[in-house]
Amino acid sequence: MSASLIILIPVVLLGIVGMLCFVGCFLDVTGLPRTPVTEYTGKTVLLTPSIIAYWPLFEGADTEPAAELISGNDGNYIDSTTAPSLYPWPAYSVGNPPGPDILSADAGMGMVAFAQPGIVAGDVVQLPNRPAPACVMVNGCYVEVPFNDKFIPLTSFTLEAWVRVDWDANATHGNRFVVDSRDISPGTGFALFAKAEDNQPGVYRWAGMIGNGGTSAAGFTVIPSDELTITLSGAGTPAEPVYLALTFEALTQTLTLFVNGVQQGKVAPAVYVPNSTQPLWVGAAAPYVPRRPQPAGELASPLFPFVGAMQDIAIYSAAIEAGDILTHFHHGSGFDP
Repeated sequence: MSASLIILIPVVLLGIVGMLCFVGCFLDVTGLPRTPVTEYTGKTVLLTPSIIAYWPLFEGADTEPAAELISGNDGNYIDSTTAPSLYPWPAYSVGNPPGPDILSADAGMGMVAFAQPGIVAGDVVQLPNRPAPACVMVNGCYVEVPFNDKFIPLTSFTLEAWVRVDWDANATHGNRFVVDSRDISPGTGFALFAKAEDNQPGVYRWAGMIGNGGTSAAGFTVIPSDELTITLSGAGTPAEPVYLALTFEALTQTLTLFVNGVQQGKVAPAVYVPNSTQPLWVGAAAPYVPRRPQPAGELASPLFPFVGAMQDIAIYSAAIEAGDILTHFHHGSGFDP
């Protein structure tokens, strides 16, 4: 082998290696395997330092309490079996000037299905002395958690939930509440719900609401639909699971709504006054209104039933950062990017 050839071989190899390195440095990793997550409850929710309340909703019957895994503030399932006098719900009309009235949707039949396959893909590991992760499907059934200041955030907070919408475009057009922990006179607390869009049958937008201490029902700070709501796409059956998070940062007085880990809007300045009297409801609205039956023509609760699957309702005593909200969504979706 000639000396010139011996010199050329390393040069050629160096060029080949250089080309491979160039390609490797810009390799598209999209679609490559990601670390799977299977313990969203134990390793994400319960390890978040500011957690103050957590209802997985994995029970097997309405005779069991809705277990609260942090401080034992268990809730009760309210349905046509446990409270037959509440059902069926009539369709109330709620004034909404200047647009048309919004109805309390007519799906309040009090039905519930327990121990359904979980909608949170990353929540599949059984905790000690707890059932395997599952969800409930509600249609007029709701959970009532008696008031306890242990799960009421006093300043900043985050409210999160995983849901799946099971109503379709033919259902009565009305608001549908995921969580309601409010009072009136003064207006206090917070809520997370699907807002029925005026003059657009079948169209809903996710929305958050906080009470600002006003002295009447009008004292609620209702988030403007063009700032803190998002159109609910694909609201048919079945629909994809949705991760919702509502945060309030007291220092900046900022209220923010996230859907599937992405910020959809915020309002600032916003004022939040905590609810100090009323129970928290999951799957229905208006705990501050007298329960039915009531005399004809008088408003009675519950109202605005959610219809679909619910799982992993959590409350934190801090406004979780946007990056951590996205992490919760990823972990709940079953992977760690």
